[in-house]
Amino acid sequence: MTDQPPHRPEDEPRGTQPPSAPQPSQPYGQPGYGQQPGSAQQPYGQQPGSAQQPYGQQPYGQQAGYGQPVAPSGPGYGAAGYGQVPRRNTLALVALILGIAGFVTGFTSIGAIVVGHISLSQIKKTGEEGRTMALWGTILGYVAIALSIIATIFLVIFFTTLAASYDSTYSY
Repeated sequence: MTDQPPHRPEDEPRGTQPPSAPQPSQPYGQPGYGQQPGSAQQPYGQQPGSAQQPYGQQPYGQQAGYGQPVAPSGPGYGAAGYGQVPRRNTLALVALILGIAGFVTGFTSIGAIVVGHISLSQIKKTGEEGRTMALWGTILGYVAIALSIIATIFLVIFFTTLAASYDSTYSY
């Protein structure tokens, strides 16, 4: 036997537990949902033995995601395994916006037609993306102009028939 005095809890500093006491994993010593009493389980989505990082961040030096890591490539070639993203023609987007605005304002339809044809020409030469936007901008410009011409014709007919039916003789 040893000649050490027996262990007394009042000899320890307040707020600490003896090293042999188990640390509760849940508040009030209750097991979590689906756990057997006394079993230690990792938090959801964490592999056993891995250190928990805040907000799902990967520790430095580890790859995130699936598959093999991407090999470095030379300057001007983009990431290995991926093609270079083709450029989109800006005038195609402008033509589409002007074509849609032509239904509200009327006069932007002409701009949609002009910019749409210029954009289609540039796309054919350079191979940029945006052909569909340029086509729709041009088509919407033509449709808006056609509708405004038809509306003008109907308004002229309406006001001429209204003026013809009006009796202009006044009797005092």
